[in-house]
Amino acid sequence: MNPLRQLREAGQSVWLDYLRRGLIAGGGLQELIDEDGVGGVTSNPSIFRKAIGGSTDYEAAIAALAGNGTNARDAFYRLALEDIRSACDVFLPTWEETEGLHGFVSFELEPGLARDTKGSIVAAADLAARIDRPNVMIKVPGTEEGVPVVEELTAAGLNVNITLLFSVDRHEEVARAYVAGLRRGLEAGQQIEGIASVASFFVSRVDSKVDARLPDDSPLRGRIAIANAKMAYRRFQEIFSGEEWEELAAAGGRVQRPLWASTSTKDPELRDVLYVESLVGPQTVNTMPQATMDAFRDHGRVDPAAVSDGLDEAEDALARLEEAGVSLESVTSDLVEEGIAAFAADFEALLETIEGTLARSRAGESQRGSSLGALDGPVRARLDALQERSIVRRIWRKDHTVWKDDPTEIVDRLGWLTVADRMHERIEELEAFAKESVADGFETAVLLGMGGSSLAPEMLMRTFGATGDRLELVVLDTTHPVAIARIETELDLARTLFLVASKSGATVETLSHLDHFWERTRGAAERFVAITDPGTPLAELARERGFRKVWINPEDIGGRYSALSLFGLVPGALIGAPLRELLDGAEEMGIACDACIESKDNPAGWLGAVLGDASLSGRDKLTLVLPEEIASLGSWVEQLIAESTGKEGTGIVPVVGEDLGAPDVYGRDRLFVAYGDHEGLEAIEAAGHPVVRLPYDGPTSLGRELFRWEFATAVAGHVLGINPFDQPNVAEAKQATAEILESGIEEPGLDDLPPLLEQVRPGDYLSLHAYLDPTDETAAVLHRARMALRDRYAVATTVGFGPRFLHSTGQLHKGGPATGVFIQVVDPDRPRDVEIPGKPYSFGRLIDAQALGDLRSLRGRGRRVARVTLEQLLGGVA
Repeated sequence: MNPLRQLREAGQSVWLDYLRRGLIAGGGLQELIDEDGVGGVTSNPSIFRKAIGGSTDYEAAIAALAGNGTNARDAFYRLALEDIRSACDVFLPTWEETEGLHGFVSFELEPGLARDTKGSIVAAADLAARIDRPNVMIKVPGTEEGVPVVEELTAAGLNVNITLLFSVDRHEEVARAYVAGLRRGLEAGQQIEGIASVASFFVSRVDSKVDARLPDDSPLRGRIAIANAKMAYRRFQEIFSGEEWEELAAAGGRVQRPLWASTSTKDPELRDVLYVESLVGPQTVNTMPQATMDAFRDHGRVDPAAVSDGLDEAEDALARLEEAGVSLESVTSDLVEEGIAAFAADFEALLETIEGTLARSRAGESQRGSSLGALDGPVRARLDALQERSIVRRIWRKDHTVWKDDPTEIVDRLGWLTVADRMHERIEELEAFAKESVADGFETAVLLGMGGSSLAPEMLMRTFGATGDRLELVVLDTTHPVAIARIETELDLARTLFLVASKSGATVETLSHLDHFWERTRGAAERFVAITDPGTPLAELARERGFRKVWINPEDIGGRYSALSLFGLVPGALIGAPLRELLDGAEEMGIACDACIESKDNPAGWLGAVLGDASLSGRDKLTLVLPEEIASLGSWVEQLIAESTGKEGTGIVPVVGEDLGAPDVYGRDRLFVAYGDHEGLEAIEAAGHPVVRLPYDGPTSLGRELFRWEFATAVAGHVLGINPFDQPNVAEAKQATAEILESGIEEPGLDDLPPLLEQVRPGDYLSLHAYLDPTDETAAVLHRARMALRDRYAVATTVGFGPRFLHSTGQLHKGGPATGVFIQVVDPDRPRDVEIPGKPYSFGRLIDAQALGDLRSLRGRGRRVARVTLEQLLGGVA
């Protein structure tokens, strides 16, 4: 049986913490009622803002309001109240069938009223009258000033949802205010049997706040929020029992049900449905975001008495928390203030979004559209097929059969869909860590990582730089000994924080970097930070050595999809990147790509269909055209696309960093994707090349674009019939490297370049693999060489520094189509080498083995490849 329906049988009503027009109009809300027994919904300004800013839900309505001269606040109420009424109408049959037990829709008072008792009473009555539905609840903040509001509204016969409750004492105050309101109504001769109320008691935020004040190894971590909620439930049972309550109950009074809010799990080391499973009980409500609802439907377990079990253990945990020097009273007080402030900020941001949308509508602004040419028909047909097969909905529900029948490396790789929401709860902790690092004298952070662990931090650093007094970030994702030695000579290691980042915790390059700098700092553990998955060798080693901090990332996210997780956000916090804006943007795009949106209106679904069908039609060279200020986004997209799609003999070849040329230097295998307008793009478009134009709103929109590309890649993987989350060929070069290091390096010699270049054919791509010191000067030389090759042979060109690209495009080179022509560029000699402590080989021998291992792997697959020096390369393109 559906576990969500089992919750209803156990006496708990399931409410959705999400509401938007598309969900109502598209039938998604009714579907949740029919399939899952969802018994209510709550709205909030953050979701509403992101739906307006990122989707087409409200375009027509806002255009009409813009023409009428409506201001932002009035527009909000016109739009939002229409949604609330529509949702109430959808739930009305449920409300009637259950005699008012289920079927409620909640709407919040403005945050400016949180401390205004009289204003709240007047505003709530006005809203209830304007909505004019029997199953609406008005949400009132659980502040000291909000307590008398509960009594007054209840006495007036209104349904009330008291929100932002964190402490058991305040929960009791609002419960007793509700009881007092019922009694006043009864004494005034009114009917009280139709009045309903819930007390929204927040859960996971308590753990987020408490755990930040506890040691990493404290047994109390992840336990306090549930213990606190269990105490609130026990108090609820005491209040709604006994002679006084029985008198009200006999007159039709209903209990004020505890509503468990904030029930998504933020800590990756805890079960993702922990806060749902632990708080099941009669006469309760659990309001969940869609992701938690999907997870519980998939693998939730229902114990009907869970909320009442373990009360002694809960009391003990709370007592031990006080003994540990953490005041729960202080925590809950802070959470109320932060909640009000966050609500106010969300509401102001909502009004700003509406104002901007109204202004754009009045100005008649529009973006230049995409031009797909011959791809237009296939893409339209593909979007129809995606809609018919519910592909987007199935992606959100983490249905592995979208890609393959085998769930391996799919079901445990879809956490990127909702990681932005989870990471919002970590912003305070991340920023506190950054400020502490600055206060302790650190000036630079060096990231030791490869591929997915390095590209997102590098992108953030190149895009935003180090702001204010935050740290400079240096990304070390090479084994070239000269580059490693440069870190030591250019930086003050005593003021350098080393971020050791590896999803597996076993990446050979990263662990070699760690060994080297651990020795150079003489084991100064306070200068080292680990970012890794739960239970990895790196996590264990970091804790054994007493690293300054061990950040544990959600394990259900692959490396190349991890930009918006701790792998990107920890270094992002250290440089002062705008974390909140990045995560908000990602959530906004996620809402725009929601399952309730038709595929043709889904911005990332549409892009994925274009990428996939372009590749199937022979236009598999995805050429990115980017504004200079976000040029580093290209390297991140390159890894995402290449490693995700380059397998089973198919794949999309991302082309990043090429200068725009004349139309005649491009073959008929190109698809252009551009942000904004660029000189020369119109001529390319006029020549018949398909051009996708994406809106560009500045660097702070980067989070939105990261999610767009992740979702588009997932859809493109479906179109191509491959698993976009595995990397089956990456291990080849690693194994070859290990064998070479063990048996010894045999110099294979160098090749002549012209015979290789004679093999270049239309539809191929030329790829430079530079096992060189990755300096800006060398990159500039390689760029000139690729441009000369592009113009001479009219084929796509790519460049990658080794061994970095082995963790990026290496999968495509070996598992993708056999259209690559590879030029490996190596050092003829080096000025110095650097030893790796505890290893029988140096960094110089390691990079040589990696180059030779890659060469063997490519040749073993019959790829066209030559090994040359930089001097030979330049001579060959002169």
